[in-house]
Amino acid sequence: MTIDNEFLREEERCGFTVSAQMKKVWAVQLDLLEKFQDVCHRHGLRYYASGGTLLGAVRHKGYIPWDDDIDIMMMRDDYERLLAIAADEFDAPYFFQTAYNDAKYSRGHAQLRNSNTTAVLPSEQGRFPFNQGVFIDIFPTDAIPDDENARQKQCRDILFWEKLLKVTVRYPANPKKTVIKNILHTVASVIPYRFIYKQMEKACTRYNGQHTKRVGLISFLPQDERLQFPTEAFGEVQTVPFEYTTIDIPADYDVLLSHQYGDYMTMKQENSYHGGVIFDTERSYLDYLR
Repeated sequence: MTIDNEFLREEERCGFTVSAQMKKVWAVQLDLLEKFQDVCHRHGLRYYASGGTLLGAVRHKGYIPWDDDIDIMMMRDDYERLLAIAADEFDAPYFFQTAYNDAKYSRGHAQLRNSNTTAVLPSEQGRFPFNQGVFIDIFPTDAIPDDENARQKQCRDILFWEKLLKVTVRYPANPKKTVIKNILHTVASVIPYRFIYKQMEKACTRYNGQHTKRVGLISFLPQDERLQFPTEAFGEVQTVPFEYTTIDIPADYDVLLSHQYGDYMTMKQENSYHGGVIFDTERSYLDYLR
């Protein structure tokens, strides 16, 4: 992707200063988005902008000025098809990251990263050996049962397997590792890591294929009802401007944004889910790990 130097300059948007450094991060993410879109379009995979990226596309025709990432969501069927072809489609420095190809990566969604860059979350600094290049998030979207008791059980099951997964992953430099946590890790590590991950995914996909009223990003935050949307909102796609490129969004974006943000056209500066990420677009995360 060719980057216009004008884009990389510090800029004030909506009363907020976007630094030149953040513009460089955005440029890396937009390149990742272009690569991701190319693969999806060639293979007939449908995706949608999600969360702050969807809001930014609608309200700003690009990033929310204080945002630091790109979020994408896909229906689980398309997501699984993408996972099946990712190894053949994403060559270095692109890395399509999941728990199945990067040791001790335990997120319930994929991330497309640039391995020549760095994006280290503060809570993970010095503790995690997996790829930590600048990334975009790619979330699978799964069905949520209409019955409230079934919904709560699904949520409990996902959270149980998530917690067990984290217990099995031991990071020697983790200052929060107490004696008890070390003992729990030793016991839990008898269970194969990928077995636990598969059980978590089974809980997420339990109701896929059924005609439920809602779908959501339950592999990410199963208890957050703001990320659970009417199924009917995921129909037609429309392509809209996003910075100097374009992005696909649900045609019924108003339903999703109103549910998640309320009066979404009224601007309120909020922190991203990540917050305080250590970014470096010039050096590989491997330098930081060393």
